Amino acid sequence: TPELAWAGFHHLVIKGKAEKPVYLWIHNGKIEIRDARHLWGKSTTETQWAIREELGDDDIKSLVIGQAGENLVRYANVMTGIKNSGGRTGMGAVMGSKNLKAIAARGTMDIKIAYPKEALEYNKSFIEQITSSKVNQTMGTFGTPFIWGATNTWGGVRCRNFQYNQQYYCDEIEPESIDEACTETMGPYHMASCFGCQVHCRARYRIPSGPYAGVYDEGPDYTSQGGFCCEPDCASLETLLTANHLVNQWGVDNLEIGSIISWAMELYELGILTNKETDGLELKFSDTEVLLEMVRRICFREGWLGDTLAEGGIIASEKIGKNSFDYLIQVKGVSNLHSDERATPGLALNIATASRGSDHLRSRPAIDLYHLPEAVLRKIYSSPVPYDGPLSSEHTEYIGKPWQVFWQENCFMAVDCLGICKYHTAFLGATLPNFEDWPKVIYYNTGLELTPREIWDIAERGNMMERLFNLREGLKREDLKKGDMLNHRYFDEPCRRGAPDVVGSKLDREKFKKMVDEFYECKGLDQNGVPKPETLKRLGLEKEPSHLL
Repeated sequence: TPELAWAGFHHLVIKGKAEKPVYLWIHNGKIEIRDARHLWGKSTTETQWAIREELGDDDIKSLVIGQAGENLVRYANVMTGIKNSGGRTGMGAVMGSKNLKAIAARGTMDIKIAYPKEALEYNKSFIEQITSSKVNQTMGTFGTPFIWGATNTWGGVRCRNFQYNQQYYCDEIEPESIDEACTETMGPYHMASCFGCQVHCRARYRIPSGPYAGVYDEGPDYTSQGGFCCEPDCASLETLLTANHLVNQWGVDNLEIGSIISWAMELYELGILTNKETDGLELKFSDTEVLLEMVRRICFREGWLGDTLAEGGIIASEKIGKNSFDYLIQVKGVSNLHSDERATPGLALNIATASRGSDHLRSRPAIDLYHLPEAVLRKIYSSPVPYDGPLSSEHTEYIGKPWQVFWQENCFMAVDCLGICKYHTAFLGATLPNFEDWPKVIYYNTGLELTPREIWDIAERGNMMERLFNLREGLKREDLKKGDMLNHRYFDEPCRRGAPDVVGSKLDREKFKKMVDEFYECKGLDQNGVPKPETLKRLGLEKEPSHLL
């Protein structure tokens, strides 16, 4: 939503901590700090409507935390609307630690556009470029669940934590089934969008049955399919829609909480966790009631296990002890996406080296899976920086992947700077916008003249800043808790299910190590993952002390 900009602000920096719960009220150039003690304990939706009622304006937009953020669950989200979330890294816990319940905004101020007429005309062609993509047309019909459906059919997902790479007997949670349920409860036009988006990939639904029957929500995304169905091996549509609703209301990351519960289920199966630690709860795979109960216990830090898992996987593994960490599928403390990258070395390199842990939103060379002709790949990956090294359109190959991951990393950082959805970029389709398309977007809207190469340099600088921050926090290349490394199961346990090109797949340690070496070379890092002096100088970061603090 542009509400904050209409209220006169494009960015906020919030320092310190309030003595009691508060929220910020931002309106037409003014900022007020208001009492939020009466909002503490409310869900994300309750909070947003309570603020609108209190201030007398139904058009107010708010960024809020739910009970998970209040309880400092380390992977609590910040939420706006029903399901829009800033997830994965615990920003909800950060707001909770500041006693900041919400940031509410309402504005009627103008947003200055440098060249409005030209911007509007170019926007039409930009929209056409995005909506003509077959991938986005499918996205507009089914949302991201179609990605999970295709990936599960192929055998590229995590099931039962990391024991299997494909889920069986899951017709209820296939994209067509979800779409049918949304149509039955909300009608044929149930797909919604973020502000101004033409793709409308977000479904709207009412839970069809169970204790929450009739309750409205939005989603679920493929991360809910993975976190609440595939990883814990549950295949109930009611459970999927209910769990998706609960995490939206309590404000917690769906992927993270689903992964951590599934990890705990495997630990219970192995006898590492017992009924003593679970307070009598039989933490078995495929038990939908147990899954939903653990979501509640974690969000409210109830019981020893709920409180322990709320700390995140690494701290939880230290509290649980034994060899529990061996089964934790994470990078840099962030649970891996529900996908299984053993058959896709490029995607494996992406999640291992991502700056904020295992993250498909820091780089994702997904177009590798399309088997595009090399000439098409070269056209994409040789601009705006010339590249004549190896490239491969074969997803099982190791060669060429370091550059492809590096290019996508800079592509993702560029669109983060621009505020453009990543699904509208070349990561998902060869015809979607990339560096060559963004200079006009920037110029017509802001008046700034930037070349594709200058946009690349800005993105590369941003990524290097994140690397410096991680080094300051103790990043070591092969450290399983803080480094650019994957769990041993990626290398030691082959895929058991799926298509012929998947069954038996596992990562080769030496080839993977070489990929990391080459990726570091692309970024201008030494073999320990530390930026070389000449790299920092080239990026204008030679005086940046973050890696020395």
